[in-house]
Amino acid sequence: MRKTLQQLLLVLLLGATTNILAQDIHFSQIHASPTILNPAMTGLTNADMRFTANTKSQWNNVTNAYRTIAGTMDMKVGALPTGDIIGGGLLIASDKAGDLNFTTNTIGLSFSYMKSLDKGKNFVSFGMTNALVSTSVDYSKIVAFDIEPSIQDGALNNTSYFDVSAGIGWFHNFNDRYAFHLGASIFHLNRPDVSFYDDGTDVNGQLLYRKYTIHGTGEIEISKKSILKPSFLFADQGPHKEITLGSFWKYKTTKDKKQDNPTAIYFGGWLRWHAEQGYIGRDAFIGAVRIDYKKTFMTFTFDVNISSLSQVSFGAGGPEFSIIQLIDFRNDRLRPKKVQCPALSY
Repeated sequence: MRKTLQQLLLVLLLGATTNILAQDIHFSQIHASPTILNPAMTGLTNADMRFTANTKSQWNNVTNAYRTIAGTMDMKVGALPTGDIIGGGLLIASDKAGDLNFTTNTIGLSFSYMKSLDKGKNFVSFGMTNALVSTSVDYSKIVAFDIEPSIQDGALNNTSYFDVSAGIGWFHNFNDRYAFHLGASIFHLNRPDVSFYDDGTDVNGQLLYRKYTIHGTGEIEISKKSILKPSFLFADQGPHKEITLGSFWKYKTTKDKKQDNPTAIYFGGWLRWHAEQGYIGRDAFIGAVRIDYKKTFMTFTFDVNISSLSQVSFGAGGPEFSIIQLIDFRNDRLRPKKVQCPALSY
């Protein structure tokens, strides 16, 4: 069964080589990759600078599937006389999949504008990411009796394109106990051509589907030390849709609200569904553990596959690890303080 599935995946990859739709970065930890989830979250941190690093390995017990790494840096770069904040950030990511090493490398710059509506309790943010993406595939690793004719006719083994994405976010702090945020983003606004076949015309081009996402997170204080952080994500790209719903439970080691970053431990679980052509099916259960220590946040996640693929994956989706590091290097006089960002942003 496993060998048959590997051969099937290879055949599907060969058949799609000239018109392949690029694989978007996909992390289960929607809390741990904020600027990848939505450009409007760029600079949404009370620290001077925020670094994130994510790594994920998916379905390796089934075939040579996805291996993804990504790193981001973002910060508030300036304050306007009105008190509004401008944010900026950098994204670097690499995704590799399949026996032909189909690789997608991305480097991008993100910008955001944050406006406080009522002294930081209610504010909106707008963001945009401009990225350069390169993709490649290694045809020399093909093992087959007959090579796909389009490859023999001169299909490229690498291509590159510019990619533009944008987003909006709304944050509201009811009081010290309750808060929430909602966000929406559109990726691949310019619908770049991602085809490996270039004959100088647009006839054989393949335009990347736009991806639309809606996401949200809440914070509900149960007691001085116990907090629920429910979240959801809806994504729609071409014929594919994804719904993720679940929550973190956070336990703080101190009741002192004046402490900016108390040590805390989180346990969480989410269910992910997929939908296409009128069919909705289960995809995975996502379990997570997170530890906050001062200004370092570490999360480990594991996807348990509960779809029909579990017959060959034996339920093992893949591990994912992330780390968020906050850094302060400016004194209070130089730090923009008009917009105080909630912890919902990471």
